[in-house]
Amino acid sequence: METSLANRGMLVDPGDHFVGKFEVERKFAVDDLTATRERLRALEAVAFTLGNRETDVFLDTADRRLSKNGQQQVVRLMEPSQRVLWISKGPGADACVAMDLEGFDKALVILMSLGFEETGRLVKDRDIYFVGDFHVTLDRVPNLGSFVELAVMTDDEASLSFWASRIDAFAEKLQLRQSALQTRSYRSMLSESD
Repeated sequence: METSLANRGMLVDPGDHFVGKFEVERKFAVDDLTATRERLRALEAVAFTLGNRETDVFLDTADRRLSKNGQQQVVRLMEPSQRVLWISKGPGADACVAMDLEGFDKALVILMSLGFEETGRLVKDRDIYFVGDFHVTLDRVPNLGSFVELAVMTDDEASLSFWASRIDAFAEKLQLRQSALQTRSYRSMLSESD
């Protein structure tokens, strides 16, 4: 494994898996991640990151302008690598871009100085695998449960419905039930459980 990748918590080069301004994803609640992990092994999935703990800090303006516009700003700390991502989602369900930042605390100070406020935090344990065009995320979220996310990134807005149908077919292959499909974010699910 290349040293620079290992320093960023990656087991392999992600290639184009995270390139694009749109992310088509489906999230499924599961009782246990073991069966999905076994199916991924059978499909010869490539492990990208294993055993990460991610802390997401959600940001918005004082007037909650971003939330009202269907947008979300997140600064993510990935441990143990200390990799930091700035993720911008929305407006719209599929719009998503991310970039690496240097230093979690410094990034938050800079964004707060620009008028952002912290509106919440979420911690999850995460493993990510690649299978063909897809990245598959296995999440464990305290007080919420276990989840499998299937996703693909693209710059082609016209292809979103094509990718949605491909993800649905891949979900069937992984034996993920449509009745377990989750359309809300972890953050909104947790706020409802409080």
